[in-house]
Amino acid sequence: PFNMLSLPFPTVAEVIFQCTIMRRASALNCPNTLASVWKQKNQKDKTKTSSINLSPPSKEFICEEYLIPMSRLADIGDLKMKLQNLSGIPAKDLRVCKKEDIESNASDTKHYFTKNYTKVSALPDKEGPCVKLLQQPTLDDVSSPTIARIIAFETTLVSRPIEIPNRHSITSKEEVIDDASTDEMSDDESSSHNATAVFQNKTEERIAQEYLKVYGDERECIVSDTNPTPLAKVISRSLWPKSTKDFTLGLRVDAIDHRNHWFPGSVIEIVVDGSDNNPEGEGAEGDVAEPTTKVKVHFDNFSAKWDEMYSIDSFNESRVCPLYSHATPRHKPTEFVVHHRALDLKTKKCYLFGQSFYIQCHNEWSTARAGAHILAQASRFLEISHAKTSENGKKFDVAERKIAEKERHEARKVISRVIEALIKSDRKYMESAIASGRELQKNEEHTPFDVSVMSQILSQKLSEVLPLLPFDVRVTTANSPLGTNEEEAPFPFSLVRTIGNYMNARHALVLHWREKPDGNPKSTKSLTKKQSDGPKQFLYNPPFLATHKQNRSLLVANQTDLSGNNALKRHPSSSHGGLSIGVCLTEFCKEQQLDATGCWRCPVCRMEREGKQRMTLWNLPDLLTFHLKRFNASSRWREKISTKVDFPLTGLNMRQWCDKESPLYRESDDEAFIYDLVGVVNHYGGMTGGHYVATCKATACGPDGDEEVAYNFNGDGVNGLEATEEEASAPSSSGWRTLGRSFKEKDSSSNAAAKAVAESAEPLWLQFDDDLVEPLPPRNVVSETAYVLFYRRRRMRPANIAKYSTLG
Repeated sequence: PFNMLSLPFPTVAEVIFQCTIMRRASALNCPNTLASVWKQKNQKDKTKTSSINLSPPSKEFICEEYLIPMSRLADIGDLKMKLQNLSGIPAKDLRVCKKEDIESNASDTKHYFTKNYTKVSALPDKEGPCVKLLQQPTLDDVSSPTIARIIAFETTLVSRPIEIPNRHSITSKEEVIDDASTDEMSDDESSSHNATAVFQNKTEERIAQEYLKVYGDERECIVSDTNPTPLAKVISRSLWPKSTKDFTLGLRVDAIDHRNHWFPGSVIEIVVDGSDNNPEGEGAEGDVAEPTTKVKVHFDNFSAKWDEMYSIDSFNESRVCPLYSHATPRHKPTEFVVHHRALDLKTKKCYLFGQSFYIQCHNEWSTARAGAHILAQASRFLEISHAKTSENGKKFDVAERKIAEKERHEARKVISRVIEALIKSDRKYMESAIASGRELQKNEEHTPFDVSVMSQILSQKLSEVLPLLPFDVRVTTANSPLGTNEEEAPFPFSLVRTIGNYMNARHALVLHWREKPDGNPKSTKSLTKKQSDGPKQFLYNPPFLATHKQNRSLLVANQTDLSGNNALKRHPSSSHGGLSIGVCLTEFCKEQQLDATGCWRCPVCRMEREGKQRMTLWNLPDLLTFHLKRFNASSRWREKISTKVDFPLTGLNMRQWCDKESPLYRESDDEAFIYDLVGVVNHYGGMTGGHYVATCKATACGPDGDEEVAYNFNGDGVNGLEATEEEASAPSSSGWRTLGRSFKEKDSSSNAAAKAVAESAEPLWLQFDDDLVEPLPPRNVVSETAYVLFYRRRRMRPANIAKYSTLG
């Protein structure tokens, strides 16, 4: 009499990913800023005229939107490949992130873009199912496709291939550079120098010279980005100190820490001290200790508390060695998120707004060169939109529009000037350091390399132009971009500090946009002359979002389907919410088309043929069990379907799912198809583990062996839940044993629940959780955790009644 039906859910709806792709800034999509850095006027004019009638994909757009339907359990790598095919950006260069729009707390009503802040959460590089990109990863509704909004950032680095004279072509990737620049010393060299001497390998020298030819040229930061790792290694070896007077700020080294681990780092300070830094107590008693010169080394990707001091003895004893002699270069570039921030002039509090984005920098870039890269990518939010929309979210008249665009044009010119100055200064520093290193190796009496003069010249230039920028570049912690802590500082455009040494994973950048108060003479007087020459308006301009036309029709079609009545008719809901069990039964009996992998083999011709498959119910048992297929799986990933299925506690009519040709359908009345629920098995947990809890209907049986009907049950047998400890241990008059927690474990809530059940006219439902048995309100029987349902026919066959009455 026992039969089980495994009921599937309706076909799990696919996910439509509404993906925004943000391209890196280039002379094509930011011609008004980057094309003028090296006075590329021809390219600028050409770009301006060719971008009138464009449609995605195009490198002349900053933001593009694509709609991609995918299965929930498809791999994220498959999604990246589809984005690659649509946008033309290699999948390895895409950083896919979750996208969440958060309402900002700004009181500004003039600028529409300050109302929302788009938060991005990068996914790990490990592969996984597309369900990870959803804001609600659990599958709560299978009746309609899910629209998921995500964003993918193109890497901001474009590596430059370098041609070497010996016909070996290498790229600027760190792992390739290491293979091509391995230290090789001849026997004569190793015999004529001690362990502390530093040599330059011919291969390294040749590679450095080729890199120096293109580093900082007209293509730098606009078309491609040169990795300076070969140059950094040569500079580290050539400027290696032989005495304390040769110590150089910014020298890149490999240093061993107190745990004897090698890490790359930079010399950030030269300390001269005659007392505290003489731990060995050198010198005779009573003699004045000579000043000791040491250097402070800050390790890459570590906080300042791990900085260590090293003397010249550490250099001579090989506890400090040239860069990447022992440590391994990081394979990935330095990456951090950039936020847009502004000050609310009314509340005097900062707020985040606009589209945050990711940026990558080569680890051995100086912060000056990295600053040029940051400004270049920030220029995407100052470009003119391709669409002729209103400025700052409202209709401007012709005069106001000209003023706004004039100030934005001036801001773009300032950014171009700063980028050009930073790249030229960084190139000059590289050339001077390598030339000084050569002289130092040839002539020991050569004047030590001093970068202070170049740093002063650069600082003087920046002091004149940085106040003219429409924003301040600031460094803050990743978890507090609003600047609520004391760790926030201006970004250092320095020649002696590398970005990989200065920034780590716990840092983030903030573009703090400036806006002057309008019509307030007092606040205007408090501004300096350089600040008064800056922008008078909020110059942030959201990039124009170009939508792929073919994909737009897909979104419109699904929005129509979701808002129409067809979806409701196909997957009806019930009074309790969720999916009706009738939908699952209809899905079970639905006709299916057999594909080529599951063909039907004809018994006559012995040939495999495509066919159709349909299942209906021919006969019904007295005890009917439904198993809900809550586990969705693909070839690689799987998930649990948490959709709530509404099933009736009484009166389930199975007639419509029985075959009309069956004897049961033709000869039986309606009562033969009516079933009542008697038990539920609930599953709590996910795919990796869980817990089972049973829910059963407990009603007494009459003298004839028939179970009493539900509405005649008066709660007899549960009054013991409120009895004393002695009464609770004794059996009740009806033969029921006291259920639930022990007397000592009871509390007011359980007593109240027991009293409510005792006074109810509905049947008693009991929940069995291991050794804990408690009454359960009937309204809580139907839940999203229901896994197996047990139904009993209301009018059972006489043979089965006799059989069940003799059990036990």
